[in-house]
Amino acid sequence: MNDPLRLRVFVVTFAAVYAVAYYFAVYYNWALFSYGPAVGEWTLFNRDASAGPTMFWYGWIATAAIIAAAAGLVAAMLPQDFGRKVWPGLAWLAPLCSIAAISYLLRGYLTH
Repeated sequence: MNDPLRLRVFVVTFAAVYAVAYYFAVYYNWALFSYGPAVGEWTLFNRDASAGPTMFWYGWIATAAIIAAAAGLVAAMLPQDFGRKVWPGLAWLAPLCSIAAISYLLRGYLTH
């Protein structure tokens, strides 16, 4: 990806799609893997650990990163005219909206 316009399209698309994909990964618990720190156990997808609490956060990050990378690559391969129409503000607007939405999802945890 030596073309600066294609790189810009990839970065903006990745940032915007990552934020949205992360929201859905958290909301629907689409974890690529999970981790049980009490027993040091890694499991595929969102299975609970055999003992103790289970952490899904790492899996949510991986899920969102894979989705965003795929979308960014597809967007970067589109014709050059598309790249000129991509608004760079999406790289900031989508994550800000995602933060607000995730804060709303976690409102029960944040108020106690």
